[in-house]
Amino acid sequence: MTPASSRRTFIKQSATLGMGLALPLNSPSMSKTLVGHGTFIYQADAKWGNLDPQKHPLQHCHEMVLDSRGRLVCSSVSNQHDVLVYNKDGKLLKAWAHELPEPHGLSKAGEGEDQTFWITDCTDGRVINLDLDGRIIRELDAPPTELLDGKPYKPTETTVAGNGDIYVTDGYGSNKIFRYDSKGRLQHSFGGSEFFDCSHGIVLDERTAQPTLLITSRGANEFQRWSLDGKQLDVHRLPGLSICRPVIDGEETYFAVIVTKSWWAYDGMVAVLDRNMKVVSLPGGSAPMDQSDFTGVKYDNRTFLNPHDVCLDEDKNLYVPQWYSGRTYPLRLRRV
Repeated sequence: MTPASSRRTFIKQSATLGMGLALPLNSPSMSKTLVGHGTFIYQADAKWGNLDPQKHPLQHCHEMVLDSRGRLVCSSVSNQHDVLVYNKDGKLLKAWAHELPEPHGLSKAGEGEDQTFWITDCTDGRVINLDLDGRIIRELDAPPTELLDGKPYKPTETTVAGNGDIYVTDGYGSNKIFRYDSKGRLQHSFGGSEFFDCSHGIVLDERTAQPTLLITSRGANEFQRWSLDGKQLDVHRLPGLSICRPVIDGEETYFAVIVTKSWWAYDGMVAVLDRNMKVVSLPGGSAPMDQSDFTGVKYDNRTFLNPHDVCLDEDKNLYVPQWYSGRTYPLRLRRV
C-alpha cells in the first residue's frame, strides 16, 4: 500500500471517531471563561484556528511550533495535508502535503531564514527535514532492525543539539533514543523500555550548566533528564499527569496533559512548571495543590478534550493542537 493510500484508508477507518461527540469548545460562554492559576491565567478562544472542513478536512493535530517568520506551524492528519501554517490571528497561510499518514513530532532547528523543521511520522517510521517553504531537504535512515529490540520503528519526536546532532526518540516503538550526527549518520542509541514507558517527547534543555536532554516517559507520568552522550541524570515524577512533550520557554516548562483519569475520557489540560519544575498552573484543570501527587486534579469539563502539545508566542499566548478530539483545529489561550 502506498503512503497516500494508507493515509486515505486510515482517515476513512477513523472517520467515525468523534461523530456525535458533544464538543463544549464552541459554546457562547467559552470566550468569557478564564483558565489557569496564579500569574498564568488565560482566555480560551476555541475558534482561533477553525477552518472550512470542506476545504481543509482534518482528523486531528499533533504538534505546533512558532517559526522564524512568526508563523504557527502545526503537524496534522488529513487526506489533503500533513502541515498547516497559520498566522497569529488564526488565518491559514499554507497547507503542505508530504504523503505522511501520521505526522507526529514537529520540531525546529536553526535561526532566521536558515531555520528548518523536523517531522516524525509514527506510522511509516519516517523522519524528514523541511525548509521554511515546506520542501523536503533530507530524510534520516531508519535504525537497523537489530537495534529496535524486535519492535517496529515508530518515532515520535526529534531535537537538535548545538553541534547539529539530531536526537530521535522512538516513543511508540523501542523507546530508544537514536543519536545522528549533523550529516545524518547514526552514532549510537540509548534508553529503551527498561527506562521509558513511551518516550514520547524530547527537547534540548540549555538552562542547565551543560546542555541536557529532557525526555518524557509518558506512561510513567515523568520527565527524565539525560546527558547528550546518553547517561541518565535525574527523574522528575508527576503522578496523574500523562505528559506529551516538554516545551521550554525561558525559565518555565510547559506541556499538554493528554489524559488525567483514563483514555477516551477527554479530560486533558495544560501544565505550566516553574524553574524548579513545580507545577504552578493547570489551565483546563483544578489548581495544583499537592506537588507529589496530581491524581486528584479535576478536569474543568469545558476547555480541552485531548490536548497534545503547547506552543508559545512572544506574548506568552498558548496555542494547543489536539489529538482525536472531534476533528478540532488548534485553539488559543490568550495570556491575561
